[in-house]
Amino acid sequence: MIYTVAALTALAQQCAPGVATEALVPLLVAESEGNPLAINVNKGPRVNASNLTDAVALVKRYVAAGHSVDIGLGQINSKNLARLGTTIEETFDPCTNLGLASRVLQEGYAQASQHYSGLDAISVTYSLYNTGTMTRGFRNGYVQRVWAAAARVGAIETPPALPSLSSSPTILTSTPQEDSPIAAPEEWVFGQASTGIEVFP
Repeated sequence: MIYTVAALTALAQQCAPGVATEALVPLLVAESEGNPLAINVNKGPRVNASNLTDAVALVKRYVAAGHSVDIGLGQINSKNLARLGTTIEETFDPCTNLGLASRVLQEGYAQASQHYSGLDAISVTYSLYNTGTMTRGFRNGYVQRVWAAAARVGAIETPPALPSLSSSPTILTSTPQEDSPIAAPEEWVFGQASTGIEVFP
């Protein structure tokens, strides 16, 4: 079963309340197109599973062969499972997967917001989610892909301009995020639950 945007939104509200759906759903669309059995074998072949049993077996096979594998709706990487305290089987559960994605996003945002604010911090968070670095997700096109998905699903009107990144960003020390001239996260978050919402509370 492929989740529609509406179904992903409802699932995100239930399973990942710590992140605004307007930030999470586009990431899910970019990562898996709503397929809870999505598998990406990094530096390996394209694989598809028609059921949960096959999906788990495929991931176990490629992990045993030394690959890292991205799992489920949020494409949680197998190398993070131990740190996140979960298993391959649990990671395929849609609600668990979104909870894990939310946790990884919040960890990334905590790091990104030390250096950037507003939409720039969100863009850097997406880069961290995909690559573990603040810059590689821009170079490989991932951040642009998530923002394009955000526009496609109606979370934003148009993708924002991407920040000018350096290898060693300046840490924001004097200007709190709310007072920054860069757009605050809630300025792009709109829809049924947008009033006063923060992307990463």
